[in-house]
Order: sequence, then structure tokens, then C-alpha cells
Amino acid sequence: MIKTRAIVLHRFAYSDSSFIVKALTEECGVVSFIIKGAKRKESPFKGALDPLALSEVVFRQNPNTELQFIKEASIVDWHASLRQSLLYLAEAQVMAEIVLRYAPQGVPLPDEFQLLEGSLKAFDSIEGSDDGSSGIFARWLLDICDLWGYHLELSQCSRCERPFTEAPGDFFPESGALICKSCLGVQSARAKPATLAGLRELYLAEKNGLEAPQYLKGAFFVENALLSYLRNHIGFLKEIHSLSWLQEVRKLCSAQST
Repeated sequence: MIKTRAIVLHRFAYSDSSFIVKALTEECGVVSFIIKGAKRKESPFKGALDPLALSEVVFRQNPNTELQFIKEASIVDWHASLRQSLLYLAEAQVMAEIVLRYAPQGVPLPDEFQLLEGSLKAFDSIEGSDDGSSGIFARWLLDICDLWGYHLELSQCSRCERPFTEAPGDFFPESGALICKSCLGVQSARAKPATLAGLRELYLAEKNGLEAPQYLKGAFFVENALLSYLRNHIGFLKEIHSLSWLQEVRKLCSAQST
């Protein structure tokens, strides 16, 4: 028997009474479970296998089948505060889907687990506005790029190699290159000023040992730039379905704030 913590990445109906759950486990990486009778009111798994829930599960791993059977599941953290914000919930689901679709399969992923667990806790701890100005999602994207071998050098110009003393002059998501304003010269920057300012803020937060800045200028633009960089490197073959929902939620939140 294996006893491990698990973060639910995705869940879908298997029959009238059952679910298939894909979870990132602390010990075994991404595991697919079949949960028979999970839709019933008296199910012992109620709530423990909700999307994004952190739970402790007990199962016997059968190497001869893709779907594993859970014997026990209990909630560790349902992330109730996170679920109060539609925007942060949408961002968290994009993070979960990226892990599900692009993380290495069949191997333990302790660093990915720790990174996702910490980000979900950070969303829970936000007080006040849920206008998307936190740097949690952007910080996670930057860290997952680094974890998967796509490090972004935010401290210096990729051309002249001089350290940045202000926001970069431009950013190229297809290569990950940042250049200073001197190297940009008279050319027009492709990246928006808010994107460049946000990348500078992320670097300063990292330099000062902060997980994420509490307020990130142009957070949406920074997240889009980092998503573009990541997908340029890991490929566009696997569509991230939750991105379209995130874009709709962003529009809704933007309309409500005006």
C-alpha cells in the first residue's frame, strides 16, 4: 500500500456514479485513479477528490493497469479561500493543467508537487482584492520554466550582458531573450511596458527572497508573456483548455473593475 499526499489536477465522469481522477502525488508523480461510487451522497471520498484539493490517499499501485483504485482519501486542505476568487481559481486550474499535460509521466515529481502546493497556499493567503494583481501565477510560471530546464535570465541583457538597473528594453518569448534599452536602440519594443516592468518586479522579488510580489504591474501581460515562452519550448501540440476559461474570467473581472 502507498500512502501519500495528492493534489487533484483533473476529474471527469466515468459512469453515472464514478469518476476518473488525475492527481499529482508526492511520492509517485501523476497518477490516474478510478473512484467507483464517488458521486453518491454517502461516498467516503466526498470533497477529498475535488479539483485542486490537497488530500492524503492510500492506494495499491498495480503496474499492469493505468487506473489505480483508491482505498482511502481524506482532505488535508480544500483551499476554501482560493475558491472564493473566480480569477485565482482559473489561474490555479491553468497551473494544474500544465502539470497534467506537460510534466514527465511515470516518475516522482517532488519539486513540481512542492511548487504547486506552495502556490495554492499562497492564493489562499491573499487578503483583499482579487483583481489579479498578485504575482503568484507569474512566479509559478517562472519557477516551472526553471524547473523544466527553460531558465529565463532576468538579471542581465542577453546581448551586452550588462546587469539591468531598470526594466528591460524588450522581451522575446520565442527565445527568452531580454535586452536592455541601449541594445534596443531606436527600434520599437514588441513587449508592452507593463510586461517589461513586471518581469523586472519578478526579478527583484526573487533577488530579495520573496515568493512573489504582492502587487505586480500588468500581471496579465507578464503571465501571457511567460505562457508564450513556456509553450514555445514545450510545444503547442497539447492544447491547454483551461486557458480559454481564464481569458473569459479576466474579461469579466476587468469589466467589473471599470
